[in-house]
Amino acid sequence: MKKYSFLLVFYLLTYLGVQAQIADTSSRKQVKGKSQAVAFGLYLPIGILSKSHIAGAGIDYSWSRHRFGRNISLTKPIGFIVNGGINYYTGKKITTAGYDFRYGGYLNFYAMPGIQYNPLKNVNIALTAGPALNIYKGSVNAGIGINLLGNYFVSQNIAIGPGIIYKKHTNTDALWAATIRASYIF
Repeated sequence: MKKYSFLLVFYLLTYLGVQAQIADTSSRKQVKGKSQAVAFGLYLPIGILSKSHIAGAGIDYSWSRHRFGRNISLTKPIGFIVNGGINYYTGKKITTAGYDFRYGGYLNFYAMPGIQYNPLKNVNIALTAGPALNIYKGSVNAGIGINLLGNYFVSQNIAIGPGIIYKKHTNTDALWAATIRASYIF
C-alpha cells in the first residue's frame, strides 16, 4: 500500500508540474489593433509664434505595429512609432508705424521616430522627436521637432485627441503650438 501511495503522489506531483509548464494561450490577450493612422489637425500657435501667425492646419501619417484601435489590451504597453507630416501656419496682418504688414505663411515638414504608450484600452499617447524642415518666405531652415500627441478611440477606426508641438530651428526662438487632431485608423 505504501508503494501505491508513493506512486500516486509522485504521479500527481509530476502531472501538476507538467500542467504548470504549459502556456495558457486562452488567457493572454492578443494584439488585434491596426498599424497605420492618418490624422488631420488644427493648430493654434502659442508664445512667440502666436504674435506672427493666426492658426494652422496639418496632416500626418503614423505607423506603429498593431497599436491603434479600440479595446487594445497589450501585455507590453510601450512600443515604437514613426510619425511624419506637414503643417502650415497662416501669417497675421498687423499695422506697424501706420503701415500694414503681413507675415508670410510658415510651412513645416517632419519625420520623427518615438515611443507610443497605451495606458488604457481606448487611449494611446505618442512622444516623437526628430528632424524638421521649415520654409518661410522662400528661406529653408532645418531643425528639430518634438510632438506629444494623444488619441482617444471613439470607434475602431476613428480617434480624436490633443497634442503639443515644439519646433526649434537655428537662429530662431522655439516655436510652440497646441493641436486637436482627428485620426483615421487602417
